Amino acid sequence: MAKLFRLAVTSIDRPEVEDRSGVIDTCVAAIVEAGERGADLVLLPEEPDIIAGATYGVHTLEEHPALLRFREQAAASGVGVISTLSVKVGDRHANTAFLLDRKGEILGLYRKKHPAPSEEAILTEPVVAGDPFPVFDFEGMKMGIGICMDIHFPEMFRIYGLKGADLVCVPTMYLDYTGDMLESIEKARAIDSQMYFALSRYITRPFLAGKNMGYAKVIAPDGRVICSTAHRPGVAIAEFDPKWRMEFWGDGYAGNMRYMFDIIRRPDLYGELVRPKEKDKEG
Repeated sequence: MAKLFRLAVTSIDRPEVEDRSGVIDTCVAAIVEAGERGADLVLLPEEPDIIAGATYGVHTLEEHPALLRFREQAAASGVGVISTLSVKVGDRHANTAFLLDRKGEILGLYRKKHPAPSEEAILTEPVVAGDPFPVFDFEGMKMGIGICMDIHFPEMFRIYGLKGADLVCVPTMYLDYTGDMLESIEKARAIDSQMYFALSRYITRPFLAGKNMGYAKVIAPDGRVICSTAHRPGVAIAEFDPKWRMEFWGDGYAGNMRYMFDIIRRPDLYGELVRPKEKDKEG
């Protein structure tokens, strides 16, 4: 029997008050809970330091006080951790995701590639030159990371699929303006590349369209939501086989949807995707 992986996702309360400094404490408490409930890895939302009131790019990653707290708690709880922080890089700053192992050591780093409006100043160059979308190994599971606005660009998630990722984790603070727009995109990212897709974010209560919606979740390669926090704060844990792929109902193709997609794709026809588009006001 395949070893099952236990992934915790988190919906962190974002109070509508001026002082939100307690957000970091809430994230640490989520790590504690994930460890107590037997999770292997816990995914936190995007830039809890900024949500808690910090200024962009004040600390290097190694000196960031939030990272130090997350590393300490990861080691104490024996659980891996993923989140992002705003970190100083030279004279600039980057929205940087980190993957910690169970001892609190850094296994991998990823910088957000697609800045949201008002975020154009962030550094998006890859941490390792020539590898903008790295895949990391966490105890035999191959995983990639995206951050918030990245979700709107399917090309990067197809790259993760082609590189063999079993799981992509997306720490985010994005808003869903309709209540179901992003839910549709999230499922598509899992199905198109036949990998598990997980996201954690903030919740503003009560949830209304255009607010932080909570609903941290794990989505299977067939588009099923296999765990979620719903529109409430808290921690939810999914237990799954990272190597499972949706079965292909036709003959051949190893009976596997990912294998089928990879075999019949036509990269010789997709050149338009990598050509810069001439800018125009109508889009």
